[in-house]
Amino acid sequence: MIRFGSFIITFNRPAQLKEAIQRTLAQTHPPDCLLIVDNGDPEKTKPVIREFTGPNILYHSLGENLGPAGASAYALQKLVEEGHDWIAFGDDDTPPRIPDTFERLLNLACRETNVGGVGAVGARFDWTKGELHRLPDQALQGVVEVDGIGTGQQLIVSREVIKTVGLPNSRLFFGFYDPEYCLRIRRAGYRLLVEGELMHKYREKTGRLNLIVKRSLLPRHSDNSLWRRYYVTRNYIFMMQQTFKRPDLARREALKALGRTLSAWGRGPRYAVAFSQLQLRGIFDGYCGRLGRTVLPKAKKYD
Repeated sequence: MIRFGSFIITFNRPAQLKEAIQRTLAQTHPPDCLLIVDNGDPEKTKPVIREFTGPNILYHSLGENLGPAGASAYALQKLVEEGHDWIAFGDDDTPPRIPDTFERLLNLACRETNVGGVGAVGARFDWTKGELHRLPDQALQGVVEVDGIGTGQQLIVSREVIKTVGLPNSRLFFGFYDPEYCLRIRRAGYRLLVEGELMHKYREKTGRLNLIVKRSLLPRHSDNSLWRRYYVTRNYIFMMQQTFKRPDLARREALKALGRTLSAWGRGPRYAVAFSQLQLRGIFDGYCGRLGRTVLPKAKKYD
């Protein structure tokens, strides 16, 4: 009998957290233990936690915002110490969308060999261009091997992988930390799997069937795009330069970041200056290995 643990990372979103807990516990194969890891203000979270009682619900406040990377590393270590064989990642805004998600994924993990992780949605990684690529809809049949599963896509990893590969790099804080972890798992020789039919259902639920992906230099125009893009640029350059020893891909990202700074001027000078400063800082910090929470995740107005 396998022991199955799960965790949910939350940050000052009590309504979303409550729904995430409810949907996690309502799974046809619920976790034996659900750990809530709080990156935010515990006074906002504790009223929600008090609504759920039982020895299988654990709560821990980190005392500061360590980002999803730091919270994930803490949760995996804690649940491994508690003796769980498989552990599911979770965020308060991305609970399981289908009631038998965990059941199907755990069955997949147990019937296949050399499995390091499973998930509801995955992608392949092109090491020539250094990019994650979307699987075509027609490929979503049976067991599908992938290279990346996002933590918001019901990633479940094995105890063996955590012992062998280690934890997510908590110093990455935010942005591309989950693909980095998945690529380390793949580099260690483990398989990452999705169930094609389940992934098809997830796409159907989110309206992403027959989706045409249009790549753009700039992120979507939002107040959060600046700091989010900074972390992705920084972490990508760092992981390619240091972790995977691919300076060519780090250089490729640096050049793309410079291209983004030029494109940003189409959105006005105030936005362009702020965006360009963070992109240049992302390049510098990535090459210098200046990690952690270096930029505060907060919105700014540029209109």
